[in-house]
Amino acid sequence: MDAGIPVVGHIGLLPQKVLEEGGYKIKGKSSAEEEALVRDVEAVAEAGACAVVVEGVTPHAARQVTVHSSIPTLGIGSGSHTCDGDVVVIHDLVGAFPWFIPAFVKPRADVAGSMTAAVKEWMEDCYTDPGSISS
Repeated sequence: MDAGIPVVGHIGLLPQKVLEEGGYKIKGKSSAEEEALVRDVEAVAEAGACAVVVEGVTPHAARQVTVHSSIPTLGIGSGSHTCDGDVVVIHDLVGAFPWFIPAFVKPRADVAGSMTAAVKEWMEDCYTDPGSISS
């Protein structure tokens, strides 16, 4: 921020700490957690962030964070209409990783399935007669 670069804060579920916390755990389930999230957003705003991502937080807690925030909140996996805006990871939205689909995302496509089918079709075209050059 001292260099004039806008900074977006991040509170709630922090993917970089998933292994430390033993998995993807929703935050804000208790009143103590909710109060801590409100303190977090106040600290992020006071530090000078221009906005804050509120990830993996219960809808009620996300709404409380937004109500108490002086900067815009961007929800990801924190319920619909709880923050000033919403974010979705494009890979989750288009089904690029079939082995992991976050509970809060409804994939709108099956990109992984389409890619797998395309590669299999290509392989069949290329290798129908092993050792020969296909035209």
